[in-house]
Amino acid sequence: MSKTVTAAVVQMCSGPDVQANLKQAEELFADMESSVDLIVLPECFAQFGGDVPVLGNNTSVVRNWMSRLARQSRAWLVGGSIPCVVNEGENSRASCFVYDPEGNEVTRYDKIHLFDADVSDGTRRYRESDDYSPGSDLKVVDMEFARTGLSICYDVRFPELYRELRVREAEIITVPSAFTRVTGRAHWEPLLRARAIENQCYVLAPDQSGTHPNERETWGHSLIISPWGEVLAEAGKAPCILTAELDMKALREIRKQMPCFEHRVLWKK
Repeated sequence: MSKTVTAAVVQMCSGPDVQANLKQAEELFADMESSVDLIVLPECFAQFGGDVPVLGNNTSVVRNWMSRLARQSRAWLVGGSIPCVVNEGENSRASCFVYDPEGNEVTRYDKIHLFDADVSDGTRRYRESDDYSPGSDLKVVDMEFARTGLSICYDVRFPELYRELRVREAEIITVPSAFTRVTGRAHWEPLLRARAIENQCYVLAPDQSGTHPNERETWGHSLIISPWGEVLAEAGKAPCILTAELDMKALREIRKQMPCFEHRVLWKK
């Protein structure tokens, strides 16, 4: 396995117009100066707001676009999330598709935890379950440089999910998100650093950022975090691409020197 992985997370301010969002992402990639091994898009990158079932029933345009982007970049691509109808008669799932450097669709993770909460912002009431059905299966992708565990946004508040990803030998964890401005200010960085530290994994967390056409406000401040909990790269509020070098040898040294995973007690009971 490679000792060093170049990872990129993409921060966007997406809206309901799919083509405009894809163009925004392409313009960001045009400014990227070096090649990367792994790209992670944010939650709802192709459609933020608008008529969810429309894209949910016709994902081919966006999936073909992701395949082409992976192939052109010669990188693994973790496709944030898009609404996707999995079973007829069911709401869309918030689905994260993964592509290899040849553009092959490798797997799909459906967001398990849906954001049904009341927040003291302009939107106030969030009910993701009105538009989406939850997934149930965890996914870890065996990339040539590391095993990568998949999650989406609100999942980050449920540490048992990430512990199971570590059980399945994840070394990198992706958390594409659309965190609200209010919850992001309070909890975004602490939650992500905790998931990195307790599982001794790299965490790649691209976020939506700004005020969107539907008046939702998202936090931004996308992060790349080391297994020691260090912030390797952090965005501000503007759309951008962050990159960082992930030292896989250093990850394995951390796990060897502090073998927390082997010291677990309660999981046995």
